[in-house]
Parts: sequence; C-alpha cells; structure tokens
Amino acid sequence: MSEELRELIEAAVYKEVASQSLYQSALQKTDDAAVKQLLKELIQSEEGHLKVLKDLLVKGEFKPKTIAPRLQSLKLDTYVKGGNDMEGAGLQDILLYAIKEEQSASEFYSHLMSTFISREAKDMCRFLSAEELEHKLKLELIYDDLFFPED
Repeated sequence: MSEELRELIEAAVYKEVASQSLYQSALQKTDDAAVKQLLKELIQSEEGHLKVLKDLLVKGEFKPKTIAPRLQSLKLDTYVKGGNDMEGAGLQDILLYAIKEEQSASEFYSHLMSTFISREAKDMCRFLSAEELEHKLKLELIYDDLFFPED
C-alpha cells in the first residue's frame, strides 16, 4: 500500500469517527423516538464505514469496485431549506443535516482526488466519494418517502 493511500484511509477513518461522534452527541440531546432511531442507524452506518476502512489498513490493498449508481441524487441538499444545525432538531432537520454531511464528504473526497499522484489513492477517493453519495441517496429516499408521500 502506498503511503498516500495509507494517509488517505487514516484521514477517512478520522472523518468517520467525527461523524459518529456528532451523531452520538445529537442522540444524547433528543427525546424524540424517531430522531433517536435515525441517529442510532446513522451511528451504525458510520461504524460500518470504519470497519471497511480499518480492514483496508490491515489488508494493505485496495481493489476498487465498479461504481454504477442508478440515481445520483434527489438534490434535496440544494432545494430543501433547513438541516443546518442539529441542536434541538426534529426528524426532518436531522435527515437534511445528514444529507448535507454526506454530500460534503463526497465533495471532500472528490476534491482530494486531484491532490494525489498514485492511481491507487485516486481510485480510493473515487470509491469513498461514491460511497458517501450512495449513503446520501439512501437518506434522500427516506426523506422523500416521509415528507413527500405519493397520493
């Protein structure tokens, strides 16, 4: 594993731990059952990401998978207001906040890709960016089902 890739994975681990801590902190501040359930699911999702990244560090190799998302985004982070703060937020704002966080993480890895030389590190950035977009889409679909139900 190149040093670039190792550093990238370590940075990604830090980012996942920070997200997990943020959701854990929000969990301690809410009494809303639906919000608590969503935050617990987000914490578990971040834990899953951490496991994948830590396994990559142990294995020392990364074999990128082909990425072909069926849908990129509902663009809720662009068109729906709110979700800028989790303090005292309800389910709708927590979902929007998480959607925006996933978009931000995807953009982070996308921009980071241009700073690397090795193909391996660039492929990892592409993979991580796509994973974050996949998580964002999952949250957007939940949001869409809850707050824009079909008649």
